[in-house]
Parts: sequence; C-alpha cells; structure tokens
Amino acid sequence: MTTPNAIPLNVLDLANRPYGGTNADAVAGSVRLAQAAEELGYQRFWVAEHHGMPGIASSAPAVLIAGIAAATSRIRVGSGGVMLPNHAPLVVAEQFGTLRALYGDRIDLGIGRAPGTDGATAMALRRSAEGLGVDDFPQQLLDLLGFFHGGMSDANPLHTITAVPGLGDAPQVWLLGSSGFSAQVAAALGLPFAFAHHFAGDHTEEALDLYRSRFEPSETLREPHTMIGVNVVSDEDPEVVRALSLPGQLSFLRMRMGAKPQPVSIEEALAYEFTPLEEEFIAARNARQAIGTPAEVSSRLEALLASTGADELMITSGAATVDGRIRSLEIVRDVLGAPAG
Repeated sequence: MTTPNAIPLNVLDLANRPYGGTNADAVAGSVRLAQAAEELGYQRFWVAEHHGMPGIASSAPAVLIAGIAAATSRIRVGSGGVMLPNHAPLVVAEQFGTLRALYGDRIDLGIGRAPGTDGATAMALRRSAEGLGVDDFPQQLLDLLGFFHGGMSDANPLHTITAVPGLGDAPQVWLLGSSGFSAQVAAALGLPFAFAHHFAGDHTEEALDLYRSRFEPSETLREPHTMIGVNVVSDEDPEVVRALSLPGQLSFLRMRMGAKPQPVSIEEALAYEFTPLEEEFIAARNARQAIGTPAEVSSRLEALLASTGADELMITSGAATVDGRIRSLEIVRDVLGAPAG
C-alpha cells in the first residue's frame, strides 16, 4: 500500500459556474485552480465531460485541457474523463494527439463510458438509439488504442486508417469507472484504473480488488495501478465548511430529482430547510468523503487510503467558491504531506 506521505495528489474539476457568474468565469476558475494546484505540487489536473448542465462548463474537455495546459507549465493535464461513446475514437485520437504535439508528455486521457448527461442529450451526441448502448465500449476502446499505437487486426475495418496527429503520439491512457464492469475492462487491457469514489463510494474496495485480481500486464503497464476520486471541502472553521459544501449538496439533490439546476448561492443553501430524508441522503453520500476540518479530513483520507490501497488520490472539491476549492487543496497537501511525482 502507498503511504499517505508519498501518494501523488491530483485534482478533478468540473468548471463549475459560480452563482451569478458566466461560463467565462467558470473556465477562468478552472485555470486559476490548476495554477494553484501546480504551485502546491499536485501531479495531475483533470476535467470531466458533462453536457447540458447549467452549472457546469466542462462540456469540451479537449478544448479546456488546451487552455489549462497553456496557462501552466509542469502539472499533467487531462480528462476525467472523455466519455468515449459520445465520440468517434478517431476524433479522440486526433484531438489528444494534437494536445500531445502541443504540450508533450503532460497530457493524460481518462476514458469513461457513461454519457455524462440525460438521455435526450446523449441521443443528440450519439445521433442514434443504437449508440446509447454500452456493448460496443470495449471495441471502441480497442479502436482508440489502435489509433494511438497501431497494430489493429486486419479484420478490423478501421485498420487502414491513420490518426494524424495520434499514431505515435499517445497520451497516458486511464480507464475511469464506478463499477466492476470498468474494473474488468481496465484489468483485461492492462490500463491504470481510476474509480469514481466521490459518487460511488459504496463499492470502491470491491471494484479495486476485482481490477487487481484480473489485471493482465500490457506494454504500457506491468502492474496494476489505481486512483480514487474523493470529494473534499475543508476549512479550520466548521461553519465555513458547512456554508461552502451546502450549495453543491442542494444542487446534487435537485439533479437526483430530475432537475438541471442553476448554480445555488450560499445564502439560498443556508436558508433551505432540508427534510429528514434529504438530510439522511446527504449524510450517507458524505460518509466516506472528506468534508470537515483539517483533522477530520486527515482522518478520513488516511482511513480511505488504508482500506483501498490506492496508488494515487484525486481530489474533487465541491466547495462553492474557487477560493474554497483552493483552500481545500492546501489542506489536503498539508495533512498528507508534499505530493510525490
């Protein structure tokens, strides 16, 4: 198991649009957060693909990655992730091959299979009902890897196509997931595996154990390598933690009820009267996250690393402000020690 003071620390960001702010404010916040993460010694900064959500501006990861990489100099920048069924594998290979040509070996490509949106928007992205299934995902992933590395089977109708840029310009590829299915695919292909503990925390250890037990070495990875995402909101003052975390909790509740909520202000969230059922839901969702004072965050992160044996930790902060997210990154760095990498 990786010890806490040696574990690489990373950031996952959604380009959240602040209450009363614009999409320009959202992406500027991502750039500022990435710059802060770089100064703090974090190893990776990833952006997630979401569509049709008024409070999230990370619908085009490749474009956002280019802007963030241009505004930083050392930190690795990537996707957490690109939802592959939404895109032709050739296009993803060309986009990330171009990013590699621009920024060299700083580019990561995290791949997921969820739509990152509702069914109607997924249909608009995939352009057919047939594209809404997940059965083709392993083949899509193999096609993508083939565009980067070559060696496609002659039986594959795509084997005569060359991705330019792309072939020979492979980023570091990760498979993302929140289930045993993704764990098994990552293991079979010998890819590093990042588990979305920040929203699927009940099955983390089970999925990581499955990945490790079925891992097959590949040309790019000889041993299993894992990362977990954790939601962190922290401050020395518990009331600040509450104020910064409640807007995100209220937004998540509304999304679970089928809404596409606008950004929630801190004032609205503090004034909202949560029902006992809603409070129970939030408590269960936060039980294995790291929301609290520095001492509480330290205890929860160390317990989580001990139970999962994760090789890397990815922080996604649900704090309502960029300042709050930066403070959370500072606290994680302080309580776990300077990141390695």
